[in-house]
Amino acid sequence: MEPSAIIGILMAAGSVITGLVTTLFHSMSLSRCKNIDCCCVTCDREVLTEETYRAEQVDAREERQQNA
Repeated sequence: MEPSAIIGILMAAGSVITGLVTTLFHSMSLSRCKNIDCCCVTCDREVLTEETYRAEQVDAREERQQNA
């Protein structure tokens, strides 16, 4: 197999793994659970209040509108 093909396969695999990890951590950040246990990672965290969560959503929406 040519070196360029191997590099292409490794880059594609890296992109897939990065996407999966990003999706996993994003889902965990939106979770309302105090105790998160995923694979080998266990986390006790402080859950956002409803007001803080809504404020973050509004901030993100405003930022997207400014960038558009």
